[in-house]
Amino acid sequence: MGKKKMLMDGGKVVAGMIAPEVLEFGAKMGSELIEKQKNLVKIPDLIDVNIDEALRVLKDELNLTPTAAIANPSLAYADESEKDVMYSEPRFGSRVNPGTIVKVYYLTQEVIDKSKELLGNEIQEIKVPIVIGLNIYEAREDLEGLGLKAAEKLEKPSLRFVRKEDGQVTRVTYPNNKKIGSKLKTGDRVWIYYVNEEVITESKMIKDKKDNDKQDIKDKKDKNRQDKIEKVGKVTKGISTVAVDTVRSVPKNTKKLFTKKKAIEDKSEE
Repeated sequence: MGKKKMLMDGGKVVAGMIAPEVLEFGAKMGSELIEKQKNLVKIPDLIDVNIDEALRVLKDELNLTPTAAIANPSLAYADESEKDVMYSEPRFGSRVNPGTIVKVYYLTQEVIDKSKELLGNEIQEIKVPIVIGLNIYEAREDLEGLGLKAAEKLEKPSLRFVRKEDGQVTRVTYPNNKKIGSKLKTGDRVWIYYVNEEVITESKMIKDKKDNDKQDIKDKKDKNRQDKIEKVGKVTKGISTVAVDTVRSVPKNTKKLFTKKKAIEDKSEE
């Protein structure tokens, strides 16, 4: 079959049977992928930043190729300011290669005026969209696209966020954490809660500490239990030793009593 033939075991490749050159190739590809990931550039969140400043940051500080584009009117832009950046393609938070073209969408006064007209004509109830689990930038675009005014709020570290991903949305509320009902109205303000790498890392540290504390308590209980077992064992052993000694001494005591009784009886007969 040849040494390059891979042995399959239950649908899985047995690594030990793979040819050395195949393993070497895989390791090389893995190293190249890791190196490539290190070189990727994360597009920063530039919403509400002046378009000129946004272009400068992307070009001069991040070595990307930014281009400016005017955003289309939207219910979400009615209260925004001229020249403010609204979104980008690829979207904020994406990791791209150096030199990647990034299209940055911003507002003109004309777009803002048309957005105000849309808002005045289309105030209506909106069914709450499902954005929990989405990336914060994607969720914000979806909510603002419906005419809602969204603000981002970073969660505090918690055990609930150990398995979350960077930028993932956890919940959406009215300002001040007021729970949202089944419907919203155009123009309503909402808070989008999300987690980042720092929150996730600190959440994992909390979990590790809790697990360690739990293990320490278990170890302490196990030690106390073992100490009790050993103590009971020593007491039991001591009782057993006394019992054995007592049993062994019975024949001797009995013999002495019998001899003394016989001597008294013999003396009486005389």
